[in-house]
Amino acid sequence: MRTTDDVAPSLTFEPWPDDEEMASAVLAALGPAGDMAVSQGRLLLRGDLDGDVPCRARVVRDSATGEPAGVVGFRRLPGLLEERLVWAHVEIVPRLRGRGLGSAALAHLTRMMSDMGLSPWGKAVTGSPAHRWMTDRGFHHQRRIRTFRVRPQAIAPVEHGYAIEWHEGPTWAPDDVMQAWWDWIDARNWPRPTPSTPMSQERRAFHCESYSPLVAARRPDGTIAGIGFLDEFPGDDSDLSGGPVDSADPDGRTIVAALLAACAEHLPVRSLLLELGDDEGDDVVSFVADHAVDVLDDTVACARL
Repeated sequence: MRTTDDVAPSLTFEPWPDDEEMASAVLAALGPAGDMAVSQGRLLLRGDLDGDVPCRARVVRDSATGEPAGVVGFRRLPGLLEERLVWAHVEIVPRLRGRGLGSAALAHLTRMMSDMGLSPWGKAVTGSPAHRWMTDRGFHHQRRIRTFRVRPQAIAPVEHGYAIEWHEGPTWAPDDVMQAWWDWIDARNWPRPTPSTPMSQERRAFHCESYSPLVAARRPDGTIAGIGFLDEFPGDDSDLSGGPVDSADPDGRTIVAALLAACAEHLPVRSLLLELGDDEGDDVVSFVADHAVDVLDDTVACARL
């Protein structure tokens, strides 16, 4: 027998409020974010934007009571996955879940996006209820992303034939090292400045807020096989982005080992955080996973095409 609490309320969808107090009340109704994927999804909740990076967010309300029932939002990030795929977020107030409100909210969001020729993709913790919810509604796996913590100084030395270079930030790195960094980004469909801009402009676009060296592994023929960019984190962690310039490089495992060995030499007290997708190359991911002391984040990106 269905009780009154089991009946799904009818919904209204209102633009995200400009008033900070009203926005805070909506977030308070959602409660604490249960994981990083939810925290990141809530970053999409802002006023409407148009142009190259359109953004929309709506407060989902119970039309009878006016109480918040959830939120939906999306934002297009150029260069991620396919151009028509847009990062989307659907979240329902915990006590109202299981009544079909999420599906109704997703349908509303999809209509907004389809009017703009866009399709949703979302993130969830691997194997979580949110992951299953997406796959049950026609979302297909795009990539898995994990953030590993590694202590490079604990990894046994690996024989390699690369010349290792340590450059104290983008200002001092040679042009071919900077180009290898942008090639690494392009190969993984990460956002970057408009291609074919002068190298001086791309150096200025290189985002770093603190001590941010680049480490490169150069082949005997002079070409760059691997590249890494380090950015400091609070505490004992630094963030390392990079790896083989070519994710299909058969020497990928050795390249990443060489880069980590250089980090151990120059930053002996630091542990490193590496965010790796399953498109990074099996050898690279398995090497890092084998030497990780912790996995901070394990999410999947799923898209409904």
